[in-house]
Amino acid sequence: MTLSSDQLNIFSKAINEYSFPCAYYDFNNNCTSVQSEMRILEKLIKDDLLSGDRDLVKNGLSNVLYWGFAKIGYRDKRVSTFRNQVSNGKLDDAIKLFSNINDDGLKAIKKIGLPQFSGMSFISKIRMFLDPINYVILDKQILKMNEMPYLTILKNISLGINEVQIRISDNNCDVYRRWCKTCINISNQYYNSTYRAVDIERGFFTLIQKNHTNIAAEILSVA
Repeated sequence: MTLSSDQLNIFSKAINEYSFPCAYYDFNNNCTSVQSEMRILEKLIKDDLLSGDRDLVKNGLSNVLYWGFAKIGYRDKRVSTFRNQVSNGKLDDAIKLFSNINDDGLKAIKKIGLPQFSGMSFISKIRMFLDPINYVILDKQILKMNEMPYLTILKNISLGINEVQIRISDNNCDVYRRWCKTCINISNQYYNSTYRAVDIERGFFTLIQKNHTNIAAEILSVA
């Protein structure tokens, strides 16, 4: 099956209506820096992550948390905990991995043991910032589509009723890779590769945020 014109119109609108705080913390000047668009924020964080410099990589990882927790009251505490607990050794491991990361790399990122980065949500955020063209975020917001009566690639995720985060496992990494590939394929098939994988993911995120989870799940099931 293919997406209908109505579905494409709905989804295109969702992609363009994506809205999330473009907040970056400037650790050199100790202040928040609000960017005008996500691509600028993405580049700032990516440049830090790939800088090869301990302090900058530390700042980049801190800003993955700062951005990801933008709407959560305990954001600053999570960022502070990370900055206080992360060791130079772990930052060196991150520098080495980020410079030559292969495939999704989720298990490799997990293996480093970075404080505050233990589950799929924030580990996939790191991967997205490293390469938003090909990689996306998979978190519990996206998994709300599993509550809908549609069969999608996300149905295979392993998440126990008492689990507070999506664990990094062989199965869940496979689902993540398929999720990334699906987002890429949607852009290629329906939008002439105009959008990056992350832009497609944000279209689904926007529909979910606007309480149109059923429509999001239906579109994913068809696409």
